[in-house]
Amino acid sequence: MSAFNEIDITCPVCGEEFQGMVWTAVHAKEDPALKDILLGGELNLLMCPKCSHVAYQDSFVLYQDSAAELIAYIYPPAQRLDEEFLRKTMLLNFHEAQKLYEAKDKKDYEPILIFGLATFVEMMHEEESRAEQSQIAEAICKEKGIPYFVLRPSEARRLATTRVCPGVKGDSASVLKGIRDLLAINPALDFYRKLAVSLEESSKLV
Repeated sequence: MSAFNEIDITCPVCGEEFQGMVWTAVHAKEDPALKDILLGGELNLLMCPKCSHVAYQDSFVLYQDSAAELIAYIYPPAQRLDEEFLRKTMLLNFHEAQKLYEAKDKKDYEPILIFGLATFVEMMHEEESRAEQSQIAEAICKEKGIPYFVLRPSEARRLATTRVCPGVKGDSASVLKGIRDLLAINPALDFYRKLAVSLEESSKLV
């Protein structure tokens, strides 16, 4: 579930001391409006009641979206120096928690570590763009009889690629041909163009 803390804040402009609400957990399914606030870059923005200065409050945020197979531990950018420790701690706590769940509630994908809400928002917007192009690609493949397969959300995220992939899974030559056929029909699908370049470069190294 989503959660927040009340914290004491001192305005950096006028010195006013006040309390503000900072979100520490966002559950996308339970609170879609809160998800929209986060993706709009407005989560944890607080205004001084005296001088109206608005500032972002750096804080850890746990983001969960089961439909997208996404659990993100979002830390302030200043903690990047502790990345190795935080990653080990994140995975340890995650796997320990999984032991307490019933089989139907266990996650078969791992959480990701992000530094900075801005970085997370950028990643989410890119995923939305990939999803839009995936929908277009799937429609074209169905219409033109191009074979395709669909990756799970967590797998596509791990590979930094689109969920809908033309061709036969596991056959890079088939995928490359499928992407070329797709781009011949709609050359504006830039994520697929990048994927084609990546596959072409990989084949040259073999």
